[in-house]
Amino acid sequence: MGCGASSPAEVAPPPSSGGGGGAPPQAAAAAQSDSRSIDNQLERMKQEEEGKIKMLLLGAGESGKSTIFKQMRLLYGTERSDDDLRMYGVVARSNIVVAVRKLCSHLRNLGLEEELDRESRDLEDGDHRAMTCRQAYDELMAYLVEFTVPPKEMGASNVEGGGTDWVGQSPRAGMSANNDAKHFLAHHESIRILCQVSLYLHSCLLSDI
Repeated sequence: MGCGASSPAEVAPPPSSGGGGGAPPQAAAAAQSDSRSIDNQLERMKQEEEGKIKMLLLGAGESGKSTIFKQMRLLYGTERSDDDLRMYGVVARSNIVVAVRKLCSHLRNLGLEEELDRESRDLEDGDHRAMTCRQAYDELMAYLVEFTVPPKEMGASNVEGGGTDWVGQSPRAGMSANNDAKHFLAHHESIRILCQVSLYLHSCLLSDI
């Protein structure tokens, strides 16, 4: 039909990547420099780690492992920040409230509630004229143990001298500890009176043994 043979379509050659497909010399030199810097840093960290003295503390529960660690930090560690001190203050107040809850429960379980009235009259120092031992106990039972009354609002009058509370709250201590710390400020006078009387009762119980 007079049709000639078709010639194959010309295919354009792929673009040359230059340098045989390798990275530019500047990029390769920068990569090698970064690699050497990382290797040097790892070597320094390894030497520092090998120079540390590590000690493994083993012992049963409540044997003092954490106490030794804390003492080492106090003696040889960095100084505590204000945030650390506030957290410790909140935890200390919370621990006092937890102990007072147990104390009130034990006084009730041992049948020593009526003894509080007698000890209020027998104590000679007169350090709790504004509140008797039984009143302090009843207040703490209502607010901290039985929760039969709503919590007291913590105001400036609850802080000794009417000043501001430096410890305040600490998110690091946790919600429960912060709530207990508020109870401590609201009932610190009752706590002081009851703890004083509990020591007196304890000494009387020991003398009867």
